Amino acid sequence: MNRCTTSGVHDITPHEKYFGKKPDLSHTRIFGAIDYMHIPDEKRQKLDLKSEKCILIGYSLEQKGYKCYNPSTRKVRVSRDVVFDGSTSWYEPGTTTTSFDPELTEQEIEDED
Repeated sequence: MNRCTTSGVHDITPHEKYFGKKPDLSHTRIFGAIDYMHIPDEKRQKLDLKSEKCILIGYSLEQKGYKCYNPSTRKVRVSRDVVFDGSTSWYEPGTTTTSFDPELTEQEIEDED
């Protein structure tokens, strides 16, 4: 709420007015981004992977960290030890998405497959 504009302070946030500088937003990331979450030594064995591929779904409200979802284990974990990969997408490069067109008949849909 302290980062929203108000009618009493024109064109700047209350945080900027109070502290005299803009808030640091360098920790923010795009939701749905690919990240690699570190697995602590206590939770892995000698030859196990040191990180797991996850999707960023938000920020934790209880503690400082990123909330990430692992689709293979179907679990949500919170961690600060996260490395983001902005160059890749979660989806494979060869996959395509199809849109539904209500004008197509069932025969036309079968012909497209």
